[in-house]
Amino acid sequence: MSEANDGTGNCIERDEWETPQELWNELDKQYNFKFDCCAKIENSKCIQGSSNFEEVDYVFVMSWMNPPFSKARKIFEHFFKIIDQGIAIYRCDNIETRIWQDIIFQNASWVFIPNKRIRYEGMPGKGSRFPSALIGLNVPYPTNLKGTILEVKRCV
Repeated sequence: MSEANDGTGNCIERDEWETPQELWNELDKQYNFKFDCCAKIENSKCIQGSSNFEEVDYVFVMSWMNPPFSKARKIFEHFFKIIDQGIAIYRCDNIETRIWQDIIFQNASWVFIPNKRIRYEGMPGKGSRFPSALIGLNVPYPTNLKGTILEVKRCV
């Protein structure tokens, strides 16, 4: 591994980082989320949610997902199998990795990179040391955030 990616970003200690309320409010204005895929009762952003997302069979409502970093690959695989439409947030410092190349880019409708670093909540410290991206599935682009939209086009 290179020095820039020492493998410590997807550790269990970062599983509890919560979506910043300000970002959530802006996204929810546009998307009106109904289901929070990976939240505990005490930090869920929606009325409906799951603390054990891997056991959910299918979701027909607009969904939000901030996956636990330590299980991100498994959770994203499940997200793209059972979610009809939704948005996820995930680190985008290494988009050449398998989770991005094999799962996210193969299934997402678009990727949105905000023009500033997202400061997650709920944990001590200065926040993330890496950029984040929003990942859309069968929904329009965010209209009330500043950043860059990448349309996903799959190459064979």
